Amino acid sequence: MDNIRHHHIRFTEAPAVGGPEEWAVELKKVNGVVGVRIEAEKRDVFVEYDLLKCREEAIEHYMVKVGFKLDDSIMERLKRGWVHYTEENEMDALGVKPRSCCTVDDKEGEEEQKK
Repeated sequence: MDNIRHHHIRFTEAPAVGGPEEWAVELKKVNGVVGVRIEAEKRDVFVEYDLLKCREEAIEHYMVKVGFKLDDSIMERLKRGWVHYTEENEMDALGVKPRSCCTVDDKEGEEEQKK
């Protein structure tokens, strides 16, 4: 599984202090973020991060903390929500032990499910 994710986060207001280079340096302080590109005139942040170290939701929270106002349109909220949901499922799946039809534990589990 490739752990590196690339996502686009839209904002409506940027921090009052600094510019795109400073904001990118600030966002790279989030553990797991490996790349940031900010197009201030288009109000876009492109972020690259390791899913095993952080999730997009943590990056969004940090963006708000440093002064960004995220795009609150219905489409952007749905998009962010979908990313949060899929990342949570991926992380849950990594913790699941694969089942085999040939192990004693699995056959016992199947019998319990039938009850």
